[in-house]
Amino acid sequence: MAALQQLGVATNSQGDLAVFFHQAQKSGLDPFKREIYMITRSGKPTIQTGIDGFYKIADRVTTKTRGTWGISETYWCGQDGQWVDVWLQQGSPAAAKVIVERNGSKFTTVALTSEYTATGPMWKKMPARMIAKCAEALAIRKAFPEDLNGMYTNDEMERADAQPVQQAQPEQDFYALLDQCQSRDDLNAVAGKISAAGRMNEFRGTLNEFWKTLAPAEKQDEEVVDGTLVDDDGVIQDNAA
Repeated sequence: MAALQQLGVATNSQGDLAVFFHQAQKSGLDPFKREIYMITRSGKPTIQTGIDGFYKIADRVTTKTRGTWGISETYWCGQDGQWVDVWLQQGSPAAAKVIVERNGSKFTTVALTSEYTATGPMWKKMPARMIAKCAEALAIRKAFPEDLNGMYTNDEMERADAQPVQQAQPEQDFYALLDQCQSRDDLNAVAGKISAAGRMNEFRGTLNEFWKTLAPAEKQDEEVVDGTLVDDDGVIQDNAA
């Protein structure tokens, strides 16, 4: 557990950890050297490495299988859609295209700058190289699907890392809100919040009790509490159409 905490993956499930360490063992990357690591976003774990890790895995697999691989071509293009083999223009390219060859087969991928650009200093300093690295990762993963499926480079995920994490909204204390109700109009407002939270079934009986104890408004044949039908006796019925 101490080792897991050091890696920052102790909170993941046993299944996620098994996949992570299987990937580490299969790829030959050392998690304790941060060559491979796992980051959880919105409850979903992502296994990451650097682009050098992809090179290392491709080299190791190729050596083991006595095959060949390499990045044969890299291109960039601007908004005009014209591909060039070196980016000399001011500003960022609109996209990068990389061709990876493995055992005589070609694997071509294109990475759009708009989908990957993050706010890190390297994206500002070397935008052409950064988007090319993303295209390389896509192409190498396409060429080595069995070895890299489910693994991403930190360059690919940097934009996701830069996105602000949405904090969960604190759960409302509906019982406290009900205690503060002074009239049936107040109760209607609270019932609307309960309905919006999808907890009407849980509070239906409690709402009925509060309805009976609060001062009634003018006599009506029926009232609607945020889409919930209430009859003359204050009994909350099924949702109204």
